[in-house]
Amino acid sequence: MKELLENPVLAPFAADFSLVEEARGKGIIEYFHLAQIKNYQATSYLGNIAWDTFETAHTYEWDLVKREDDIEDLLKKSSLSEHKEVFLQLRYGEPILKISTSSFIAHWDEILYQSVEGFPLATADGKLFLEWLNNPKSIYSNFLI
Repeated sequence: MKELLENPVLAPFAADFSLVEEARGKGIIEYFHLAQIKNYQATSYLGNIAWDTFETAHTYEWDLVKREDDIEDLLKKSSLSEHKEVFLQLRYGEPILKISTSSFIAHWDEILYQSVEGFPLATADGKLFLEWLNNPKSIYSNFLI
């Protein structure tokens, strides 16, 4: 984890991250008891969370947005912005980190870049979830973006 945060992409705001101690050894999926896709060959979905188990699930294709600032504006207007902090994994298999929601929204593109393939995110209370994918360029969430 330390190497990830020391990367020049994240270094300018690395101090905004902290380790979620109570989740040590678990990922977002395990910590929040989410269903995980086990048979990837049976689906065209490229993420890890089984979104078909959610009562409400939305997909947002972020590559269709004209400017990166537009995504930031959409996140600011979403119910995600009503939460003080979020938990995320920069990469699957890495520890869960905590970051203020405002810092996440301001730096989503750097976080995505550092994650390489995408990342799962949840509000600290476990009410809102999203899975941001880099390929395909989609966001799956249980709230509107």
